[in-house]
Amino acid sequence: MNRLPVRVELDKRGIDMDSIRCHVCNDDIESVEHILLKCPFAKELWKRVFNWWNLESQSYTSLDDMFKGKKLPSNSSKLLQAIEWICGYTIWQNINQVVFQKKKGTAHMALNDIQKVSKPEAIAN
Repeated sequence: MNRLPVRVELDKRGIDMDSIRCHVCNDDIESVEHILLKCPFAKELWKRVFNWWNLESQSYTSLDDMFKGKKLPSNSSKLLQAIEWICGYTIWQNINQVVFQKKKGTAHMALNDIQKVSKPEAIAN
């Protein structure tokens, strides 16, 4: 719904931004799809998540694309969906650390954080 306060959306709302480029990579405009799917940090994290799950790595072009076409058993599918949401939240946290604390994380550290909070008993609660 384009409600996340990424630079391109803030600019559309008339908030004066010094730049609308991605805080993390500076390679592209900071849109929701860029930060969650296309930014090199996000791509590397998704690659690690899929590797952790022994799934073929995906290259999503949109958020809709990400949530379509998974052929997993029901329980695994629900767990993977929860992990996808956790991954998105972790990417968002990394961006906030870059913006507000000038601290850049790594995909390796982010995956460790995801794995800590992604235990089935942690997700069920």
